[in-house]
Formats: sequence, structure tokens, C-alpha cells
Amino acid sequence: MNVIKVTPRGYCFGVIKSIKMAKDAIKNYPGQQIYMLGFLVHNHHVVNEITSLGIIPINDFKQDRLEILQTLPNNSVVVLSAHGSHEKIKDVALAKNITLVDTECEWVTATKDLIKEYLVKDYEIIFIGKDYHPETNAIMSIDPRIHLVTTLANVDKIIDKLDPRKPILVTNQTTLANVDIEEIVNKLKNIFGNRILFKNDLCNATLERQNAVLNLNPYEVQLLLVVGDERSNNTNKLVEMGENINIKSYRINDKNDINPAWLTSVTTVAVTAGASTPSLLQLEVIKYLENLP
Repeated sequence: MNVIKVTPRGYCFGVIKSIKMAKDAIKNYPGQQIYMLGFLVHNHHVVNEITSLGIIPINDFKQDRLEILQTLPNNSVVVLSAHGSHEKIKDVALAKNITLVDTECEWVTATKDLIKEYLVKDYEIIFIGKDYHPETNAIMSIDPRIHLVTTLANVDKIIDKLDPRKPILVTNQTTLANVDIEEIVNKLKNIFGNRILFKNDLCNATLERQNAVLNLNPYEVQLLLVVGDERSNNTNKLVEMGENINIKSYRINDKNDINPAWLTSVTTVAVTAGASTPSLLQLEVIKYLENLP
């Protein structure tokens, strides 16, 4: 089997930093209860590794992290995920004498700072993000004046909520598909014209991995396998990218998810991975495919 190893793929700098900070917490706070609020990164293999070291995972899916924090024991240690957390989480932690290990990605921090800057300038703020994603939740906790757009159809629902006298800042979640962002921004510009100031906050790691998939040749590659977790938005977007250029694409957790039927009449497979996927899982997939006739 001919295997194209898409580059870049796998871990980004932010994920590496988050994992290191979580592991360092075990060394830095011996004997203390350490909790992980939400998935550190969106990959269950990584989360399982962290929890095996003694950190207690707290699932936050469709739950308010601020409310969860209020239920945790005083004087404990809480590791916050790379995706960002509620703006008031430090206040709650201080009241309960909880030590926070905040692994927030610098790209998320930059988006937060940008939004705060333009709120002070009295702009309307539109944030393009995915419902229930922890990054979206973190951004929306900044100020109730922020308007969330999740799809192209959502644009129509916020038009009447915007002050016609104010300029508008539009920005976005760091792990979306660039093509989806552009569709929404183009519609907003058609409606609001030069009132729109757009800052694309798609992180470099996400953009580079998406472009690498878009540069694949659909006449050469019959199948794309994207190694990553189902909760990883950037992983799922890579699958969409492959399908958009007419390459049959599947998300897999690891080599055990590969369906032999997918490989029928296939001579060339491309392999990539989401930004929170361990290298070992990618290499196992590649080795498995290369050993096929």
C-alpha cells in the first residue's frame, strides 16, 4: 500500500504545552487532590494517560465549568484545559483556595484580548464558533453583549440585535474550517458592508493542517484517514476538507478503527491527524497500512 504522510499533522505547540503543564502539576503538588476540569485536550488517549498518573477527570460536556468548580473541594488543585475557561473562574478559585493550573492556548488568549479591546471601543462583537465547544463557552463568558454565530443560517437571527450605529468586530474560534468562516463573513459583509472589521483568529496549526489536506491530489489519493478523537473539532474539520476535495475520508481513533472494506481497490492512502493526536497512534496507523500488500 502506498501511504502519503501528510505534513504537518498531529500535536501542535499548545497541546504539547498543556500536557507538560498537567504532568508537572503532579510533581509540583504531591499529596494533593488534582482535578482536570474538562478534557485537557480533545483526545481520549491523552486524557487516559493523564488520569492514569492520578489526576481526577471531570467531564464538562454541556455543563458550566464555573458551576462545576464551585462543587470541587477547597484547597484542591484544578488543571484547566487548553480551550479556555469562564472569565470568573479565577474568582471562584480564590474564594475556595483552589490552585489553578491554566493551560489555555495562547491563540485563545489572544482572541479574548482582542474582543475585550473592541468592547471597550464600543464595537458590536460577533463570534463565529461551535455550540457547546469549551472555547466558545469561554469566549461567550466575557460579556453578554457578544453575539454567537454557529452557522450561515444563524446570521439572520442576530441582525436585529445589533445596534445600527456601531461598527462590528467579527472573529472566530481557533479550530474551525476556514471555508466555513469565509462563508459567514462574506454574508455579514454583504449585509453590513464597511461596518465589518474581520480578524480571522484561526490558529496557525489548524490552518496549516487544513491546507495540507486541501493540497492533496484527489486523482492520486483514493482514501484519507484522519487520526483523532470524535470531540476534536479540528480533527472533524480535516475529514470535511478531504470530502470537499472528493477524497473519501474517515476519522479513526487508532489503527483498530480501520475497516478493511475501505481499502478495497485502494492503492494510495493519505494519513493525517488532529492537533491533539499522539504521534504513536499516527505511526501505528501508517505502519499498518505500509505493511499491506
